This record gives sequence, structure tokens and C-alpha cells, in this order.
Amino acid sequence: MFDLIEWILKIRKNIWLVPSVYCLVSSLLAIFIIWIDTAHGEKVQDIFPASLLISVNLAQTILATIAAALLTMITITFSTIMVVLTTYSSQFSPRTLTDFITNKITMRVLGIYMGGFMYSILTLLFMREDLTYEVLGATIAVFFSIICLSFFAYFIHFVAASIQVNKLISEVTRQTLKTVKERMKTKKGEEKVRITNDKPNLAKNYYSKKEFKSETFGYIQLIEYQHLFDLAKKYDLVVELNQRIGAFITDNKTVFTVYYKKDLPKIKLKKFVVLGVERTILQDVEFGIRKIVEVTLRAISPGINDPNTAIDGILHLGKLLGRASEQDGRYLLYEIEKEVKVIAPQKTFEELLYTTFSQICHYGQNDLSILIAIYDACMMIAEESGQTIRQQVWQFSRYIKENFNLETLHEKDLNYFHLKERQLRDLTANVL
Repeated sequence: MFDLIEWILKIRKNIWLVPSVYCLVSSLLAIFIIWIDTAHGEKVQDIFPASLLISVNLAQTILATIAAALLTMITITFSTIMVVLTTYSSQFSPRTLTDFITNKITMRVLGIYMGGFMYSILTLLFMREDLTYEVLGATIAVFFSIICLSFFAYFIHFVAASIQVNKLISEVTRQTLKTVKERMKTKKGEEKVRITNDKPNLAKNYYSKKEFKSETFGYIQLIEYQHLFDLAKKYDLVVELNQRIGAFITDNKTVFTVYYKKDLPKIKLKKFVVLGVERTILQDVEFGIRKIVEVTLRAISPGINDPNTAIDGILHLGKLLGRASEQDGRYLLYEIEKEVKVIAPQKTFEELLYTTFSQICHYGQNDLSILIAIYDACMMIAEESGQTIRQQVWQFSRYIKENFNLETLHEKDLNYFHLKERQLRDLTANVL
């Protein structure tokens, strides 16, 4: 699975690779059709019906028209992408830009247009007037243009849906939930992933250790846990990661600590960690949550003043935290037959709860609807969690209340707030 994640990460770094592939395929198709028209024109007339074959002069006109039209469509598409990116950056969050840029639909549409243009211009280049037979190349270009028009109509619909903030919040939530689910998966067999608050005492079984330090700086985008696990099993090691996924590390920062019994084999652990200039959502649950938090903060800012969008973001955060609470603990342990092989640190649920709602509480402390939405999110978390998490949620609700300006509220507002407070207290009554 981690090979696939790394491949996806490389694709995202080389964003123009997808359109380039479409251009290459279209160019090869154009060369093949040109070869058929020039070298096997007589056989083409015998195989294909006359309605699909076009004279050379008319084919040149059609190809030139289609090439110009597709170039115009590429320009319009690129301009539309720039408009959407501006909207994402100014109204949502700069961190959400990659959600649209790296979307497979965006790159696929652009690739189809560029591929159609490459096919038309290459076929036109080799379309000779001295050909004595009617040709097939222009007919294929017409079908190509119909496909491009269909994708253009779909792209307009996709853009209209993408700039809807509720759609963005929902999509980020879906991706983050998938990340939460995937990080507990291992290969079939005796392998197991366990979460604990206590770090295992490795000094009993392992006598020596070696630290591996970073050679550059950046955010940890990807950690190949499964490869580290396989390496630890092969050489009878314990690999401890000293940094969390998504952490910003500097030069000469300890990334790994390897525990071994006898001689340490020559291993290269640094290749199992990918650093970059920005965080990604592929393994980083906290980054997915932060995206929604930033959209929520933009919505409650005085410049935008859209509390309904903020409420929607807070409710989605409640759903995410409810699922993330199932993996509460300080360490992820990768084990085989109850023997720990890889130790990875992570944020506890209490830390995640604070980093999620602290800024929202600060900037929305005068808006009752924001306070009510946070209490609704807390109830969503409590409904999906056990007693320990419910206690943390109730204690955090006290923090929220103390940081909110209740003195300015009307009596009816206070009554509604106390109603929500009682509902949350009822959910956590057995932990009070």
C-alpha cells in the first residue's frame, strides 16, 4: 500500500505528468493513423465505409479548425483553473489549493484537450495534398473533438461544484476519514497495529542503539511503516521514529532510533521517509483537520462573515474527531507475535481536540451559533466514544464555556445554550 502512496505523492509533485501521458498517447495515435493513410490508403478504402473517409483538402480544413478550437478550449480551461485557485486561496485556505490542482478530473480534462490538439496538429503536419486516396485521420479527429466537448461540459459542471465550500469541506472530510482508516491496516498474518500511551521498555531485550539524523529540512509527508516493519523483522531490530507524521524537521534532527542486539547491518532508513515543502493528507490526519479548521476560521472572519459555513465545518470536525478518538494514544506499535518492531509517535486525542477547536473558540467567542455548533460537535464525539474520551470532551466543554463571552447574551440565548449544555452533560453523566 505504501508503494502506491509514494507513487501518488510523486505524481502530485510532478503535476504535469498526467497531461503529458495523454499527449504522448495522442501523438502515437496520430503517427499510427498517418502511417495507415499514407502507406495503406487503398486498403483503408476497402475496409472502412466511404462515409468515414474524407478528401485531403477537406481533411486539412477540418484538422485546422479542430486544432484552433481545442487550443482555445485549453486557454479557457487554464483561465478557469486560475479563477478557481484564486477563490480557493482567498475564500477558503491556501492549504486547499492542492485539492483542486491534483484532482484527477482537472488533470484528465486538461490532458484530453492537449492530446486532441497534439493529434490534430501532427496529423495536419503530415497531411500531403499529393495523396490519391481519401483519408481516415480527419474522421478520428472529429470523434476526438466530440469527446473533448463532452469533457468540457463536464468540466464546467465540476468547477461549479468545486467552488462550493460545503462540497470542499465534505471532500476533505472523506479523505481524512480514509486516512484514519488506512493507518491501522497491515499485511495479512500475525502482524498487528496497536495504540498505547506507554512506550515499551526496549532496554530489556536490546543492548545497543543508533540514531539516524536528517540531512535536510521540510515537512514529513510520508513514512513507509510497512517497509520499516519488514526491515525490522528481517534483521531482528526495533525501529523507533522520533518525529510524528506532518512534523517540520530541520537539518541534523534525529528521525530514527534503531535498537539492535549484535551488529547493526548496513541499512538506509532515510529513504523510507519523504520530506517536502508542504504537508499532505495521505497519512496526516491532523493536516486534514487543519484544512477544515482554516476554512471555518475564514468563514467567521469579519471580511467574509459566513457563520453557516463555519457551522458546517465544525460539524464535520465533530465527525472526524469522533472517528479519530477510536485511535487515542501516544504511540502506534507495529507488532508481530506480541513483539514490538516499529514505534511511531502520534498526538493524543486530547491534544488533537485542543488544536482543533482552540482557534475557533478564540475567534468565534462572541458568536453564539459557533458556541452551539462546537457543543453539537462535542456531542457527536461523545456518542461515538468510550468513557475516557467522554470525560475529556466534558472537561474541554468547560474550557470552551469559560473562553466564551456569555455576559453579552440575551436571556433566550442563554436558555438555548444551557439546553445544549444539559444535553452534553447527559451524554457524559456517568463520568462526572
